[in-house]
Amino acid sequence: KGWERTIESSSLFGCRERINMTKKVLWFSRHEMTPEQRAALGDVEINQINRTVNSAYELQEDINDSDIIAIVAPINLQQQFLKLAEGKPVIMAVNDRLLVPQPDGEDKVEFHFVKWEQLDEIIIKKHDFVVE
Repeated sequence: KGWERTIESSSLFGCRERINMTKKVLWFSRHEMTPEQRAALGDVEINQINRTVNSAYELQEDINDSDIIAIVAPINLQQQFLKLAEGKPVIMAVNDRLLVPQPDGEDKVEFHFVKWEQLDEIIIKKHDFVVE
């Protein structure tokens, strides 16, 4: 299930050489990727960027150097990542939000990874809202 690519090349003597290339994932998030998220991606190399940016264009070089772009970002940055990825998968984690009762009576929020989704397109449609 990994993202491993195999390239075959022929040498001058007719022998085939096999080179395995692991996919590179750009992880744009303030949080570390969970073990479940990593496992769902298979054997990949993760490059995490956990800083604030005003624009995804600041990360153009990192995007170019990646095979998959995994993001946690507001919609305006999602759209920029999608454009800059130029056809590379831009993915986002889907998580269940669970309230876990605590001994002190306060519930603690936990997020449990469900799956990865690939972002295909962002369209915003609006119209005037009139109160009747």
